[in-house]
Parts: sequence; structure tokens; C-alpha cells
Amino acid sequence: MAVVVQLLADAPHLVEPVGRMRFAEWAAEGDDVADWISVTRREAGRNDLPVTWVAVDETGTALGAVALGTSDVPGRPELIPCVWGMIVRADVRRRGIGRLLLHRLESFAVSRDHATVWVLTGPPAVEYYERCGWEREEELPEGTLLRKTVRSR
Repeated sequence: MAVVVQLLADAPHLVEPVGRMRFAEWAAEGDDVADWISVTRREAGRNDLPVTWVAVDETGTALGAVALGTSDVPGRPELIPCVWGMIVRADVRRRGIGRLLLHRLESFAVSRDHATVWVLTGPPAVEYYERCGWEREEELPEGTLLRKTVRSR
């Protein structure tokens, strides 16, 4: 399967499918799918944070997405940039799509002169990020904080 990673801003027709994918994975009871789609649309920047990338197959179908934004770590606004909303469709996991998305995100961070990228997540994603070269920084009530040095200062 050929996979291409592109900016969601360049594929606005995929905002809804990505929002629905995120809703299906993380929505809480009472959440509205339209709100998830709206958030995904707001995260689809091009040059400034937040920026979202989408992985698509040869038919143009969204397989996964990831965003890079400001800090979403409670009480830690200095942790910029942070990974937001990393998702890969369950039926195509373990095929390297997440790594492709993270690589594009990390390249963008370097191009914007960021030395470190942060993510706050919970199991089982912690082990995934560690396999991708991220290091545990701190255990917080909200989850595990990990970092990756993407460029030396």
C-alpha cells in the first residue's frame, strides 16, 4: 500500500473523515461528532501552530493524522510544540503509518527551530512513542509526558 503524508490544509475534504476517526477513537459520552470535526478544521494550519498532517492511501482515503500545537500539558505552557491527536485507523495499524506521520511532524518542528517535541499520552501509546525514540520525562495525573530531541541546539 502506497502512503502519502500531506498537510490537512491541502486536503480540506479530509477534515471530516479525520474528525470522525478521532471521534470514534476518543469521544466521551455526550460528545458531538460535529465538535470533533470543528476542532480538526481549526487544527488544519499550514505555517503556524497548530498544523495537522494526514496520511492517505493511493485512493486518497485518510488512514491517520497527527497535529502539532502549543502545549496541552496542564500548568506547563512552556512545552511547545506538543503532539495532538495522533490517530491511525485500527485496520491499518502496525504498517508504519504512525512513524511516517511523526517523521513529518518532527521535520516540521526542526524547520521551525524547535529542538524538542513533547507529547502527553497514556497507555498503550507510551510504549509506541518509546519505540519511536521518545523518552519518558514525567508521570503526571493526566498521563505520561514524553519528549523527543529533534535537533541539537
